[in-house]
Amino acid sequence: MELRDYVRVIWRYLGLILLLVAAVGVGSWILRAQPAPVYAATVRFTIGVNAPPAEKVSGYDPILTSYQASEYIRDDFVEIIQSDAFADDVNAVLARLGVTGVTVRRGNIGAAVEKQRRLMSMTVTWHDAAQAQQIAEAAVKNLSENNAKYFAQLGATGATVAVIDKPVAQRVGASLREQMDLPIRLALALLAGIALAFILDYLDTTVRDARDVEALGLRVIGEIPKK
Repeated sequence: MELRDYVRVIWRYLGLILLLVAAVGVGSWILRAQPAPVYAATVRFTIGVNAPPAEKVSGYDPILTSYQASEYIRDDFVEIIQSDAFADDVNAVLARLGVTGVTVRRGNIGAAVEKQRRLMSMTVTWHDAAQAQQIAEAAVKNLSENNAKYFAQLGATGATVAVIDKPVAQRVGASLREQMDLPIRLALALLAGIALAFILDYLDTTVRDARDVEALGLRVIGEIPKK
């Protein structure tokens, strides 16, 4: 089959192909799920190690030890923030602050380390903007008060958490998967329509032109042109 034959088949069943694509598009639009709004509150901060006074330390350099401890914090930070233990402690802080009806789980708090700037960030995702901000503030408060619990290498001295950007809750836009859902459905409907067109053409035994007659082994003497 030549290229023009493919084009001929598609053109013959173009209406059917477009109808299938339109039906899938309209159906997907009408039946699409309406996701609940999601808000994210992100806070950036630094964690500094409280090094002991030099006169009280012997046998090692306190500055070097503080630097090493900071590196350990950076390495463990993400896993600690996203743990069940941290989420439970944030719930305890929220209860102490009088916030009710909010139960944080590990999936609601994410963390990242900006290697270029040596900053750390924590993001809270929640279905309510005001509550997302309260959770973020409680998480920072918990990290400031209980960081020695999570970072054993600091000992009892703990660390100092300095907030760079205060948390501000903002609505999260649609994910890439949600944005591409309808275009992918339309593309699949188009491919299915083209495949259906070739199947119908293969099953169709109608003689439409001289080539169809010659395909039956007959010789064409003449052809009446279309008006």
